[in-house]
Amino acid sequence: MKIKMKYFLISVTNACDKSCDYCVVKHYRNNPNYPDKASAQDIVSFFQNHINPDVVEITGGEPTLYFDLLPLLDWLKEHKTKVILRTNGIRLDSWRENYPNMIVILIKHDSDDSYMLERKKFLFPCDIVMDRLPDESVAEKEKTLIRLFPKHLYPMKHHEFSKCNFITNDGVIRTMHCTHKTMGTIWDFRPHPDFICKACPQLIAAWNLISRLDSFLPRPISYRTVNPINIA
Repeated sequence: MKIKMKYFLISVTNACDKSCDYCVVKHYRNNPNYPDKASAQDIVSFFQNHINPDVVEITGGEPTLYFDLLPLLDWLKEHKTKVILRTNGIRLDSWRENYPNMIVILIKHDSDDSYMLERKKFLFPCDIVMDRLPDESVAEKEKTLIRLFPKHLYPMKHHEFSKCNFITNDGVIRTMHCTHKTMGTIWDFRPHPDFICKACPQLIAAWNLISRLDSFLPRPISYRTVNPINIA
């Protein structure tokens, strides 16, 4: 029997050093009309006062450009929260080794091979490198990412998250990123029952990725039990 877990997707920043046409948030990216408002302490206070997460997926923009990334990662590690970090690696460095509770998805975008080779030096065997992106529409991006991965990496077809919420960089909380149904903000939280699609590609991806870390078993994390994945 799988453990029911609470999942949060957090877009911590709209800042990015890239300008990819297929970016799902390009309308907000580096747009001064949509500034970053939620600090690490704001997010942590929300978790402490309302919902203690089991899994947090961090994205952006480019999350390593978020001014408060490491304090947020420190709190999540201290509270034994599993983390997924999607990044182009612009500020990926030796600090990655401090977070064995985290799996990194390093995505090439339009970076050259030498750039990627340098960033790969900081990865763990459990991490994933995407050296290319699918030539498909933005609407199909998440489904395609799942199809690109080997079956042994994504063996499960349904997730087992009991709560799935999305926090935007300005602190707004949604039931999930595709619903646009809000529950106020992290400062003015107005909870209501979640609608959770058991076959959501985003959540299936997160469930399988986190399974690489620990398989939801009460044992120490061991990176010798998983193989590094390079998606060429």
